[in-house]
Amino acid sequence: MTTEPRNPPPSLASQVSLAVIWNTLFVPLRMLAEVIATLVKLNLLSRASFGLLALVSGASNGLGTGIDLGTTRALPKYIPETNRSGGPRATLRLLTGVLLAQMVMLAITSAGLALFSASYIAKLSNDVRGASDLDAVTQQALITFVHDYAWLLIFAIIALLFLGVCYDMLMAYLNSFFKQRAWNSIALAAGLLPQALSAGAILLGWDILGVLIAMVVAPAIAVALAAWQVARLWRDLAHQHPDDAPLTGAEIARLISRPWQIGAWLPPGFIRYSGVSFLMTMTDYVASASFAVFLANDIGDVALLWAGASVVRMILSYLYTPMVGVQVPLFTRVRAGEGGTLLGAYQSLIRLQALLLIPGGVGLVLLAGPVLAVLSPNYIAAAPLVWVLVPSLFLESLLTTAHNALIVYERLRIIVISRLLTLLVVVPLSIWLPPLFGVVGVALAFGLARLASGFWVTASGYRLLGLRWPWAFTVRVLIASAAMALLVLGVRGMLPAIPADADIGERLREALLLLAVAAVGAIGLLATLRISGGIDPRDRQQLARLRLPLKRWVLRVL
Repeated sequence: MTTEPRNPPPSLASQVSLAVIWNTLFVPLRMLAEVIATLVKLNLLSRASFGLLALVSGASNGLGTGIDLGTTRALPKYIPETNRSGGPRATLRLLTGVLLAQMVMLAITSAGLALFSASYIAKLSNDVRGASDLDAVTQQALITFVHDYAWLLIFAIIALLFLGVCYDMLMAYLNSFFKQRAWNSIALAAGLLPQALSAGAILLGWDILGVLIAMVVAPAIAVALAAWQVARLWRDLAHQHPDDAPLTGAEIARLISRPWQIGAWLPPGFIRYSGVSFLMTMTDYVASASFAVFLANDIGDVALLWAGASVVRMILSYLYTPMVGVQVPLFTRVRAGEGGTLLGAYQSLIRLQALLLIPGGVGLVLLAGPVLAVLSPNYIAAAPLVWVLVPSLFLESLLTTAHNALIVYERLRIIVISRLLTLLVVVPLSIWLPPLFGVVGVALAFGLARLASGFWVTASGYRLLGLRWPWAFTVRVLIASAAMALLVLGVRGMLPAIPADADIGERLREALLLLAVAAVGAIGLLATLRISGGIDPRDRQQLARLRLPLKRWVLRVL
C-alpha cells in the first residue's frame, strides 16, 4: 500500500515573508478606512460629541484591559506551542479556559457598571458642562442625550467589552498561524464598517446615537467574520491530527461548574506569562490617549487630544502594517529551532521598520498642519500634539521589537521592570506637565513614559540576548530622511494656503497636493538611500527569493 507524499510545510522564512506581503498589500485599503473614519468623525460630529465618544471609548478600553487579563498578548505565543505539542484538543482546552476566565471578569465588570451607572452618567454630564467652547443650546442638548440614553451608553460599553474578548481571541488564533490574508480582510472590515455605518446614521439625522449603534453593530459583524475564518482554519488543522479527539460537552460543563480548575487546562507558564502581559497591557493603557483623555481640562481638549492622537495612530498603523502579527510568532518559532537566528530576525525587523517609520515620522511632523486642515479646519490646533506624539510613538514602535524578543524568551523580570518604569515616569509627569503646557503636557507625559520603557528593554535585549542594532543601515535611512525633509520643506512652501472656510473641493485639491509633496519626498528618499548603499544585502537576498509583482523593479530601486 502506497501513500501519496504530502507537500512539505512551508519554511519559517516563507511564512513570515507571505505574512509581510499580505500585510503590505492591504495597506492602501486599511489606510483608506482610517482616512474615512477620521473625516467622518471630525466633520460630521460636533467637537463636543466627538469628545464624548472619546470618553466612552477610553472607558471601554480601560475596562477591556482589566477583562483581558493579559491573554491577548500571551495567546500568539502559546497557541502555536500548544498546537505543536498537544494538537487541536490541547489548543481548544487552552482557548476554552481563557474564554471562561474572561467571561467571569466580564460578568463582574458588567455588575459594577450597572451598580455605578448613575455616577458614571453624572461624570459625563459634568464633563459636558465644563466645556468652555460650547454654546448653551448645544451643551444642553448633549446633556439631555446623556441622561435620556444612559442605558444605551452602559449597554454599548458592555457589548463592546464582550465583542472585544471574542475578536481578540479569534484574531490571535489567526495571527498564530500567519493567516495574514484573512487577518487583514477582517481588520479591514472592522475598520470600514463602523465608518460606513456611522456616516449613514449621521446622514439620516441620528447623530451621536447612530454612531453608538454603529460602534456595536460593526464589531459584531467583524467577530462573525473572524469566527468563520477560524472555523475553516480549525478544520484544516484537525485533518492533520485525525486521532486527536475533540473536547466533550461533559468536559466543558465540568470546567464551567468548577471555574477554580481553569488553571489545570492552561499550559505550564501561561498564567505567569499572562500576568506579565497584563502588566504590559495595563501600562500601555495608562500611557495612551485612551487614559490621557481623562486628564484633559474639558471636553474640547479631549476632542483635540483624541484628534491629534488619531492622526498619529492612523499614519503609524499604516506604516507598521507589514509587521502586524509577525514579531511574536516569528521569535517563538526561532526559539523553537524552526529556522533562522534571533539576531538575524531582530535586525531584519528593525531594518524594515526603520525604513518605514523614520521617514514616515519626519514627513508627518512636517505636514501635520496641512493634513489637519484638510481633515477638518476645526482641529488645526491639534498640530502641536502631533509634533509631540510622532517622535515618542514612532520611536517606541522601533524599541518594542526587543521587548517582543525578551518576552518570547521569557525574560519576564526585565519586562516587569520596564513596565514599572512606565508607571514611575507617567504618574509624576501627568501631575507636573499638564498645568504647565495644557493638553500638550498630557501628550508629553504618556509619550515620554513609553520611551523610557522602550529604551530600557532595548538596552536589556543588547545585554541579555545579544541583540545588536543595525546602525549602518539606520544611518543610511537617517541621511535619506534628511534629504527627503529638505525636499518636502521646499515644495511645501510653494503650496497655496487653505482657507479656514474651505469647501470639500478645495480640501480635496489640497489633499492631492499633499500627496504630490509626499511623492516628491519619497522619490528623494529612495534616490538618496540607493546612492548611499540601498537596503542590506541579506534583505536583498531574501527579497530576491520571493515571488513578488515588479520584483526586479523593486530590487533596482532599493
